[in-house]
Amino acid sequence: METKIKKEEVMNNSKQPYGIQTPQNVEEFRNNLKKYFVCIGDNDDELYVQNCDTDRINVNELNSLTDLYQRRSGMINPTLSPKVNPKKDFKEFMNETNQIFSLNGYFDDENNYEIIEDRRTFLSDYEPKWVGLDNQIYREFYYLTL
Repeated sequence: METKIKKEEVMNNSKQPYGIQTPQNVEEFRNNLKKYFVCIGDNDDELYVQNCDTDRINVNELNSLTDLYQRRSGMINPTLSPKVNPKKDFKEFMNETNQIFSLNGYFDDENNYEIIEDRRTFLSDYEPKWVGLDNQIYREFYYLTL
């Protein structure tokens, strides 16, 4: 069964896993930061980051990924913590799909991972990871959500 999502389907948000809506404007971008990445603060309105000039950035200060890159500290790219729990091992998926350095198609299939919406549950019951914006494994997830 083919589960690969085409670029045009991503752009018009049809057939996206977990009902993910790829943002079409700044407000949707900010909403996705809060929904799919670890945010803290009173209203979960501060994106939790590493390798930036601070460890918390108010999502209302961000209009795009470019804004995150501009906040980086030194030459290391910013990292975020996606609220994702992989169900299928990355290496297993790469072997099944004959890939070496990528996971193309991994995030198209809900059977491969789950999104943990509640930050507290994610942080206490799962294994949060810092993931760089240029990470090859999570690139597709960033593409879908941001």
